[in-house]
Amino acid sequence: MRTSSALLLLALLPCAAQSQPFVHPGILVDSAGLQQTRDALAAGAVHKTQALAAMQQHPLASLEHMPMPVAAVECGSFDNPSIGCRPERDDAKAAYTHALLWAYLGDPAHARKAVQIMDAWATTLTGGHANSNAPLQASWAAQLWTRAAEIMRHTSLAWPPADAQRFGTWLLTQYLPDIQRMGPCPGGNWHASAIEARMNIGVFTDRRDLYDEAVADWKKRLPTYVYATGDGPTPRPRPGCSTPLDTLWFGQTTMAAGLAEETCRDLEHTAYGLAAYLNAAETDRLQGGSLFAEGEQRLVSAMEFHTDMVARVELPSWLCKGKLVSTMNGTLDLGHAHYSGRMGIALPHTTAWLRSRRPSQGDFHFLWETLTHGIALEQQGRH
Repeated sequence: MRTSSALLLLALLPCAAQSQPFVHPGILVDSAGLQQTRDALAAGAVHKTQALAAMQQHPLASLEHMPMPVAAVECGSFDNPSIGCRPERDDAKAAYTHALLWAYLGDPAHARKAVQIMDAWATTLTGGHANSNAPLQASWAAQLWTRAAEIMRHTSLAWPPADAQRFGTWLLTQYLPDIQRMGPCPGGNWHASAIEARMNIGVFTDRRDLYDEAVADWKKRLPTYVYATGDGPTPRPRPGCSTPLDTLWFGQTTMAAGLAEETCRDLEHTAYGLAAYLNAAETDRLQGGSLFAEGEQRLVSAMEFHTDMVARVELPSWLCKGKLVSTMNGTLDLGHAHYSGRMGIALPHTTAWLRSRRPSQGDFHFLWETLTHGIALEQQGRH
């Protein structure tokens, strides 16, 4: 069992006073964004009402959902072994789902359910995460727990302040150390998820140091995950990783703008990576940052490249030996809303791809994007 001694808690406290207060709620959604969705629902916006209906019909939204916490989570590759892995992920997703339903519908039963799930885990999980997938599992769960916690702490009276404070300490002791154990060479989506998780923990616990470190890593690692023509004939190398680039890029040696490190692995893992980078940029936008602008070239080209390629009847022979595996379904609504909706950038391939896949459900750390961030696909330009 992990220590919760005063010495550990002191070590986790920020070293200096915060120079800039965080916006709360401010993880992926803020008060204005929540209100915008409520207004769209009230106005009968088709894409929002369909997305809400899909959410309400999903098992994650059931008020009968019962949390299944464990004292220690152990996750190996492909969940083998699996002790608490899926229950932790499902409960974190359910907590976020109920928090959103509370925010959009105002039903206190959903607020109570979100709090019940979070309190169950925060009073049970004391041994952290173990085995080879521990850093990724901790990142996936923390990405979601923090979103639910941020909404509930700052929009509802259902969570006593002392319990919310306990939850923050729990994130710092049971998740952050496991996330920080991640080495330099696992799949790039691992690092993207770790960055988002650390940013979110920083916001929820008002730890500017954690947040700033994660932002710096975002700036350093996105250019190693998505190729840009200015990089030259080969992708940028990963910091601290000695694995050959052709191995990291799954044998792909011909580069194109927007190609991702894991494109030739499969589109599912590519979606994990891109979604986490986009999510982190959205939280950073809410906090007054500029990651969307800094990553615009790579993120826009990545969205357009992949949605172009998956729509083709026949792939070019140079790309992944002419074959793409799995799908990216469930994400890109958030990135589309920023770059097309706010910035007025034409995203014809992404727009067409989203039109045939709404409402999004998503999985792991990208969930319900049509409802939280999706814009009417006819909209172009600033709004």
